[in-house]
Amino acid sequence: MILETIPLGAAHSITLLDQTRHYFGGYYHVKLLACCDIPLEQSYFDNADEFHAAVSKLGTTVRFERVLEKMAVPEADIVAVRTQLTNAFHETAVAYLSSPGFAPGFVRSEYQKCITKAPQMQRARA
Repeated sequence: MILETIPLGAAHSITLLDQTRHYFGGYYHVKLLACCDIPLEQSYFDNADEFHAAVSKLGTTVRFERVLEKMAVPEADIVAVRTQLTNAFHETAVAYLSSPGFAPGFVRSEYQKCITKAPQMQRARA
């Protein structure tokens, strides 16, 4: 269930999804997923070749995800814990995610992880 969509400037928004589930007895695992699909843009890369290589490995978007959670929450406290997790996310993460450098930095970081991991996978198979 979508709890909230938070605009992060003109081009992006982050969605907070409630994924709360029954844990045991009268207790719940309160879990929120914050996610945002960030489109790859050529301006995020040093040149067109690097941009095209990134698109071929990552696709046209990269997903940012963060899990906010608390285990063993009594049923009566679910709403309060959900509110606490949401408020903490707003206080700590929204300003960072809204900064102009976040999207290009995140996309480049994911691309670097992808190209660094690929040779390791090939060596592991040999």
